[in-house]
Amino acid sequence: NAPNIINSLICMAMGQQDNFPLWDGSVELAQTLMKYTVLSVPLMLFPKPFILLYQHNQAQKKTAEGHHLMVDEEQGGGHGHGHGEEFEFGEIFIHQIIETIEYVLGTVSHTASYLRIWALSLAHQQLSLVFFQKTLTMGLEMPFPGNAIMLYLMFAAWFGITLGVLLGMDVLECFLHTLRLHWVEFQSKFYK
Repeated sequence: NAPNIINSLICMAMGQQDNFPLWDGSVELAQTLMKYTVLSVPLMLFPKPFILLYQHNQAQKKTAEGHHLMVDEEQGGGHGHGHGEEFEFGEIFIHQIIETIEYVLGTVSHTASYLRIWALSLAHQQLSLVFFQKTLTMGLEMPFPGNAIMLYLMFAAWFGITLGVLLGMDVLECFLHTLRLHWVEFQSKFYK
């Protein structure tokens, strides 16, 4: 049996055994990549809130030290407006959870959208096969005297269908879908 990319992707995502791998070592590579993917989620979630908490605490210490020095120098002459915004660790942590969920869902969504282009190429291949079978193959299967004329006519029909449907409709469909992917999903990685 030949390898099948659809089965390989399903086995990779579901953690199942792939009986027909794409190449030797592809199963191990896929399992390793899935482990890294799952382990990257906590790395996106936890460090930022704790780093911001540490930076806030350090800024508070510096502000407190600076405030005491100013009070000693001025002998109480200033009001000490060194307070910044109130730091809410819970709010920052919830915001980071939301950002992580958005990133993970966006990654799955982007992958599914790019898989739609792959599905369009599979549909294109099947349409090509059907058009070939219903036109040129019919002309090739006829007996000798009639197949020359019929092959000539069937080639004209096949060429017209190929230009009209495959090159016209499918190329336009793929172009518009790819354009949408770039504007909606690829650009969302850089702009909010």
